[in-house]
Amino acid sequence: MVAISLNDFFSDDYVWTDRIFGIKEFSKKRDISQIEREYNLDKYKSLFDLDLPDMEAYKVREFEHSGIKQDQEVRMSFKDELFKMPLKRARLIAYNIFIDMIKPYLSENNCELGCGYGFNLELIKGNNYGGEYSQYAVDLGKRLGHDLVQFNYYNESDYDFIKLNSTVFTVHSIEQMPDAKVIIDSLYKQKDKINYVVHFDPSFLPHRKNFIGKARNKYIELNDYNRNLYSYITSRTDIIEVVALEYDIISMQINPLNSTNFIAYKFK
Repeated sequence: MVAISLNDFFSDDYVWTDRIFGIKEFSKKRDISQIEREYNLDKYKSLFDLDLPDMEAYKVREFEHSGIKQDQEVRMSFKDELFKMPLKRARLIAYNIFIDMIKPYLSENNCELGCGYGFNLELIKGNNYGGEYSQYAVDLGKRLGHDLVQFNYYNESDYDFIKLNSTVFTVHSIEQMPDAKVIIDSLYKQKDKINYVVHFDPSFLPHRKNFIGKARNKYIELNDYNRNLYSYITSRTDIIEVVALEYDIISMQINPLNSTNFIAYKFK
């Protein structure tokens, strides 16, 4: 693991340098049709069509599908510090951080929303299950032995599948929704089943003031990623008790501009 400077990071060979500074135009509209194209049809269908031996093999192929091999050097962040290292090491660090941080909040049942084909469910102990928008991902996860159902964040009735005595968690899933209010409000209606909610998700953070922070917010705006997950949760003190909160812990998806925030809370 080698430290890198902001100058090295925002170099001419990094595609986001010109986009962040407005030299090259870039924008996306994050809606269901975008998710359908980018995830269900492009990402997960290509994985479903393969016959691989186990979950790790599918995860390796998922990274290869995005153009990254396990020995390839990637850039990663811890808070505002930047590093480069092989992908396989970055993955190991990210998974260990996820396991350590979620462990105090696990329940008899653990439910991941936006779980893909269930990779994160294999990292934790318990009766684990999940919901995912992509039917291809759900079918692949079932083939790999996981308890998954098709789930749409925007449909309030879809949250009914949450089981009694559950911890509900998300990992880089809510980033796909610019407005997170429907998620929190729908989870609140299931509060009698939920012990904890835990999010490992990027979001626009108004309190970011330094250069890397402003670049992260700009990246979120250009991609039409989530704007209000953390600000909405922390403002709803009438229904939510936050028990742990940490910003920009790590770039869990191997992109320092898309850094992961962590929050754990209970409903009142």
